[in-house]
Amino acid sequence: MAAVALCACGKEQPRKDFIARVDNSYLSAKDLATDLDTAGLETSRRNEYIRNWIETELLYKEASEEDILKDKEYLKTLEKAKRELARAFLINKILDDNKIELKDSELEEYFNSHKEEFRLFQDTYCYNLIKFKNEDKAVFFRTALIESDWMKAANALRNDPSVVEQKTGILKSDYQIQPNSLLFCLQGLMSGETSIVLNTEPSVFAVVQLKRKYSVGDIPEFQVLKPEVRQRLLLRRKEKLLSEHIKGLYSKYQVEIK
Repeated sequence: MAAVALCACGKEQPRKDFIARVDNSYLSAKDLATDLDTAGLETSRRNEYIRNWIETELLYKEASEEDILKDKEYLKTLEKAKRELARAFLINKILDDNKIELKDSELEEYFNSHKEEFRLFQDTYCYNLIKFKNEDKAVFFRTALIESDWMKAANALRNDPSVVEQKTGILKSDYQIQPNSLLFCLQGLMSGETSIVLNTEPSVFAVVQLKRKYSVGDIPEFQVLKPEVRQRLLLRRKEKLLSEHIKGLYSKYQVEIK
């Protein structure tokens, strides 16, 4: 009996903490949470992810059975992919190790020196937008907004679960604005004017406030463009940082071009 018990203990016990399995490959809840935001995750989206994982595992195992993993072209492609992946990871590490901080004065200086880059080629709208799951809350917000201002009205519903989305200072060209009903609404508003409650999506009720419309050829003010200015200057600084790092590698390793 002792020998039987010892033999049973020596066997690898099958895993139970998984949500899907293909032979000895397991998908855990932790794996799922790594790839997807599981808070409020719809069942259909979860099932789709699991199905895709299973199909990938099945095809991988079948590829192994068919000796694809030993194929010369596969190995060549794999080696190239490994280099590209290593390159991407190293770039991320370099950028993480050298955080770039931008002061407002630097952003404004860049904007003033590159104003032509920000000249508009399309009619563009700067607006605030809030969406609700509950029409009554949307009506309440609109009433509060008319009696005060956007921030005060939004703060009154800060933790309200009926709020789906809330953004201020959105800057978009007319072709970027969706759905069309939102664009048509903005086109009919005056600067500072607030829309009626809009049913822009099924069971979604929106209120939009136009801050300002810009025409083709206009250059919006710095404060309006500040996020875009930050993004562009940050990109240039990152490119410069990486370029200087790569120059240093030329002296570290032997490079020859024929």
